[in-house]
Amino acid sequence: MSEKAIEPVTIAELLTGSSLKVREDYQQRSQLFRIGDLAHEFGLSLRALRFYEDKGLLNPRRAGVTRLYDREDHTRLRLILFGRQIGFTLAETKQLIDLWKEGASDLGQVDDLRATLSGKLAELEKKKGEIDRSIEELKALLKRLVTPSA
Repeated sequence: MSEKAIEPVTIAELLTGSSLKVREDYQQRSQLFRIGDLAHEFGLSLRALRFYEDKGLLNPRRAGVTRLYDREDHTRLRLILFGRQIGFTLAETKQLIDLWKEGASDLGQVDDLRATLSGKLAELEKKKGEIDRSIEELKALLKRLVTPSA
């Protein structure tokens, strides 16, 4: 049985092709999204979107008092949630967005991303080991507990 070759992807494809689930009906809609539309699509609060805007991670246009998000903001939000999902800080997430925005064609940028992702993987594997040990300890404790007589 031959192993299927892994096809190389660009950093933009890698970062935006994450496992995030987005409602299908929104993916083919208008190129502009109101804040409520984006919040509903990604299952976020309006406050969360404003927070990401305050931190400089999103940059919607304004039509009067209405925030209008374009496809770039949509992709940025996917990257923000990807970063959050894997435990990135806001600063690390900003670096991901910057790499995506710049196209990350520079070998140094690719190496930086690889190092960042490898570090995060090691951190998560360590946490997983700690959680697995805690689970085993709790299971052992539950087995030893005696039910009091009524």
